[in-house]
Amino acid sequence: MQKKIAHLFPAFVLKYEKNESDILEKHGFDFHRVVSESSEILGIDLKGFDIVKNNFLDDELRNQLFSYIFSCAFSDILHKTGKIPNYISGFSMGIYAAFYHAKSIDFATGLMLISELFNEVKRVMKDNYYIMASVIGFKEDELKLLINDFKNVEAVVKNGDYSFVISGPEIELKHLLEILEKEGAIHLNQFNVKFPYHSKLLKIHKQNFSSIASKYTFNDPKIDVISMVNQNELKDANQLQNEISLNITTHLDFMKTMHIFDQMHVKEFIEVGAGVSLLKNSKFIEGDFTFKAISKGHII
Repeated sequence: MQKKIAHLFPAFVLKYEKNESDILEKHGFDFHRVVSESSEILGIDLKGFDIVKNNFLDDELRNQLFSYIFSCAFSDILHKTGKIPNYISGFSMGIYAAFYHAKSIDFATGLMLISELFNEVKRVMKDNYYIMASVIGFKEDELKLLINDFKNVEAVVKNGDYSFVISGPEIELKHLLEILEKEGAIHLNQFNVKFPYHSKLLKIHKQNFSSIASKYTFNDPKIDVISMVNQNELKDANQLQNEISLNITTHLDFMKTMHIFDQMHVKEFIEVGAGVSLLKNSKFIEGDFTFKAISKGHII
């Protein structure tokens, strides 16, 4: 049986490997031109980006945009060199680059979706303060028991049996993080994210996000796309368009998605983006597979 391959797209950059630009330059990709064009499309100044200084990591919108730009650039190179996978999946905000890779949306559409949806999330959440953080060291039932006393905190992403992302209001979640540390958490890490993605706090605004997605053109995917929300195969334009609002308002399960890929006989995974966040997540998944990251110099 021929080995099947899946390309996975990360959400946002936690840390650059700092050779991402070198990889693009090696393949003749004009990164600065694309950044300039993206600035013009959005009316947002992106030209001050510095991969060495990591100067946009604390700017949530610009971080999402640069994650998308890098992933799409790597996507172009993969298509150009004929490295086409059997499947694609986008993790959280990586969904836009995944849909670009599948030829369902064009580059400008992805940029505008990211910007418009970010601003809508910001609008509906108003001036309230939220946090997302990774938690390692508890089983799911143990973590849920500790979360129970916090009304608006949720485990919104499952990366492994002992690895989760939690989300909620800043005051509640910081208190919970203190408790988790006392209870013996192996690792806690607060993200540079100000909004509660994938939570019930956004679910009540799902129609707002659906309305934004409906303004844009989606095409049927040229490569099979697997949802991180429910692990379904997204086969047509309508399903991909509907996935946009689901992705923002619904819990994600990276672990279950990886297990579904295993059942589909996928034996090689490639992280298509800057950084190595999904490569790190894969360490918590048991299975007979290899996981590589383009930013490590793998594949291209």
